[in-house]
Amino acid sequence: MATVSGKFCFKLAATMLASIMVSGCNSVMPFKPQAKESANEIGAVASRKTPIVSPADVPLPRQDYNSAGEKVPYVPLPNPYTTGDATVSREAKSIFVVASDRLRGGDLGGASAKFTMLTEKHPSLSGPWVKLGEIAEKQEKYVDAIEHYKKAISVNRNNVNAYIALGLVQRRQGLFAGAHHAYLGALGVWKDFPEAHLNLAILYDLYLNEAEAAQKHYEAYYFLTGEKDKKVNKWLVEVKQRTGIEGSFVDIPPMQAAKVSEEKPDDTVSVATTRGSK
Repeated sequence: MATVSGKFCFKLAATMLASIMVSGCNSVMPFKPQAKESANEIGAVASRKTPIVSPADVPLPRQDYNSAGEKVPYVPLPNPYTTGDATVSREAKSIFVVASDRLRGGDLGGASAKFTMLTEKHPSLSGPWVKLGEIAEKQEKYVDAIEHYKKAISVNRNNVNAYIALGLVQRRQGLFAGAHHAYLGALGVWKDFPEAHLNLAILYDLYLNEAEAAQKHYEAYYFLTGEKDKKVNKWLVEVKQRTGIEGSFVDIPPMQAAKVSEEKPDDTVSVATTRGSK
């Protein structure tokens, strides 16, 4: 891995801090805390709409080929949130650092007060709302957490981490439709977001009994992350055994795609394979 030093390292650290401030978090992988709010109470909050897209409108990454039939390296689209212009004042950065230190130290009340101050003094920042959602989850106040994550999205719809955080808390509470909408919302903002594909695949696989949809998004995650995650590859192999679909949804060589197109001229080519019985 390449290293950085000097002025560039300082600039990189400042950029990362600004990104975390406006996004609110840098971890989007799933985990399972216990719920205590009632399903009715949480459901009332979860039903409020967030920007989403239809499952059919979420394109998967696709391996391209050149005229010689050779694979062309896939270049994922950049995260529209971290590549946007994020101007954060020195005062806001200072408050955010203090609040984050308090959160890491377990001072949830002190951290909450600081992040709340940020939302009042700097209402264009969505990151503090994500942090308030994180604090609410630690306090097992899941209704509040959902409200905070939704607020973060309303402040900045490009905050992809907020969608994932929202989807995770909803999934943990058994609000699978809400989680589904949140993950689709993240992919509507950034179609090449690996963790959104992974969390969506897990939802389809373990909670919605949609093995074929799970296979698509496990494969998308595996492809986008350089096919290095052995655990996800194991999940992908296992779900293929259940669907009977051995072909790829992402890597379809030109000859296979043309063959399927000839066989089904009126259909959209989604996968070149022989489907097994389900």
